[in-house]
Amino acid sequence: MGNTRPAYCAASNENLFGTSPKVMEALQQALFQINSYPHPDAAPLRTVLASKLGIRPSEILVGSGSAELISLLVRRFCSPSRVESVLSLSPSYPLYRQEAQALHVPFRIAPLTSAYEVDVHSLLSKVDDSTRLCFLCNPNNPTGTYLPMSELEYLLRKLPPHVILVVDEAYIEYVTAPDYGDALALLPQFPNLVILRTFSKAYGLASLRIGYMIAQEGVIEKVLQVKQPYNVNQLAQVAALAALADGHFLNQTLAATRCGKFKLEQALQRLGVQYWPSQSNFLLLDAGIKAEVIDRHLLEHQIQSRRTEDSFSLRITVGPDENQLYLIAMLENILHPTALYPQQPLLAQVLATGNSLQHDTADASEKINELITAASGLHNAADRVALAFARALAARNQQTTLHAGNLYNSTYGVMDMISAFNVLVNATPLVSFGHRFANQIILSAIAGANKVYLLDLGIGSGLQWFHLLEQLAKLPGGSPSLHLTGIDIPDSAEEPARRLQETGIRLEEHARRLGIPFSYEGIASRLEDFDLSTLRIAPEQALVINSALTLHHIPDQLVAQPDERDKVLRQIRALKPLVFTLTEPDSEHNKLDYLPRLRESLRHYHTVFDVLDTLLPQDMPERQIIEQEFFGREIINVVASEGADRVERHERSDAWQRRLVRNGFGPIAHPDLAQDLTDELRLHPDFSLVQNGAGYTLHWKGTSIIASTAWRAEA
Repeated sequence: MGNTRPAYCAASNENLFGTSPKVMEALQQALFQINSYPHPDAAPLRTVLASKLGIRPSEILVGSGSAELISLLVRRFCSPSRVESVLSLSPSYPLYRQEAQALHVPFRIAPLTSAYEVDVHSLLSKVDDSTRLCFLCNPNNPTGTYLPMSELEYLLRKLPPHVILVVDEAYIEYVTAPDYGDALALLPQFPNLVILRTFSKAYGLASLRIGYMIAQEGVIEKVLQVKQPYNVNQLAQVAALAALADGHFLNQTLAATRCGKFKLEQALQRLGVQYWPSQSNFLLLDAGIKAEVIDRHLLEHQIQSRRTEDSFSLRITVGPDENQLYLIAMLENILHPTALYPQQPLLAQVLATGNSLQHDTADASEKINELITAASGLHNAADRVALAFARALAARNQQTTLHAGNLYNSTYGVMDMISAFNVLVNATPLVSFGHRFANQIILSAIAGANKVYLLDLGIGSGLQWFHLLEQLAKLPGGSPSLHLTGIDIPDSAEEPARRLQETGIRLEEHARRLGIPFSYEGIASRLEDFDLSTLRIAPEQALVINSALTLHHIPDQLVAQPDERDKVLRQIRALKPLVFTLTEPDSEHNKLDYLPRLRESLRHYHTVFDVLDTLLPQDMPERQIIEQEFFGREIINVVASEGADRVERHERSDAWQRRLVRNGFGPIAHPDLAQDLTDELRLHPDFSLVQNGAGYTLHWKGTSIIASTAWRAEA
């Protein structure tokens, strides 16, 4: 037992540096009085807090941790019988949702941005007549990000008076940002402001359960109506008073936390683990692999971390050096290339070469050449994808992307590219899955319509619509008239719309053969440069909008201000389509730094190449184009490019869903289509379709590849 390393309890954001000695002394003395009831209103503690904060004791209510206070607020101000609701951020502290659900109160979310920041305008757009409480964790748990004072004040000024803004400042003692939105300064101006604080974190009293609420007297009086008289035990009250009196211990804790957080950040950078700047005593991590893999390994070695609603993220509490050094060693073990790919040495070599490019550039070229030599046999999926990644690493090392990400710069001819794309569509479900899902949703949405306006936001060769036209021709009552507007990037300076015109000619001929009234317009423009509101859509036309493998090319707030991706989504929402269908790869190449992005992209593209290896003959000419042109160029762009140069900025499906909800969309209800799609696509047994909340995600051997979803614009 003497050699057993103690557990690192990094899951609950407790003060891992201990508790004030003055608290321990006060508790020893208080043990002789535990036969008496506690102060029912915690008057001594409220008096000290009021003096410290510069407010009146009547503006403070003490509770059994913030958890009780959250519950009291929901009980007092919300009732399911009166259709009153709670609003909060996502991801954020889960207790807000849990308390609302326990009382059968509707709960709505306003997702954070891709930088885990609060979108105040989105938050305000979710407020309606039913909203009674809006919970804002600041700094936010589990992200550590914060809302600045200017935005907090703006939010309070714009909120209607029937909405109480509850600012949960559980981590305020750790904040160092000069522009942080300390809500206490705004309390006199806003009667609908409630502030929650706790002794569980920086003061080290988590097991005693004590926190407090700050609000104007009118709100406090209403909450007192539902509070139990002896809700906070006497030991907790005594401990809180002693903790407040020991400023030296608090300062020691904060200094140790800042130092520990800096050391942890440095180690994570070295390991290639993404973290986000935090104003709290924890960091949110993303290593580019499933969080359950890391969490399971850490638990096996007595380290507790916190999984989040994002399946790739972990939250780690900052702790003493001994604990953190052990954590780093365990992370180093699980993230070692041979640990991630124990049965596939070539893929492990890709990661090892990528690591050397990040940390030891002196021999990077040699290692890249070794990888190219090892992968040049092209025998199986691992060989082929390793060669594609070797080229990408070489491009990164040479700081050239070779037109990566733009298939129209390919040295292959147009017909070669179209032929290869036809093989990709017809021989694999990697594209057709999204086409068929969207077409089924669209057919359902336009049932009974006489005129349809179909807007395709990245039409390419238009293969998706040949199938839709054939389905329309089979309708018992005949096909509605269909107008199709296709948008895509310009072909060249001399003939920007040439490819779009060729696509339109082929579709018009197909529609004429089927006897379908059809018209077409091609618009050669980058989507972010075109104003969708200028489209001439007649009121009698049923509008449907489709985007397949397009929106990830648009920059978001991580590289452009304002967020171009959100701007396009807001324009789509403003058109109020019957349905908006979206298909995107289920992989994160947008917000991750180089090394976690390398891990994630290797998983994704190895899965894709394994599909191609199974479904296509090895010597097929089109397969070479698909692998080394279509996906190979993507890989080069994902791995070699940073900032605005990286146009292949895929997001995971849950990130897309948060983005859509934040911009005013909700998932559309549809019947279970999994079996129909499986039969229609004749899926190989190693494929599976998994519901994702707004549609389906296509998996290969249990690994997700691509997600298709359907949305409506919320009122």
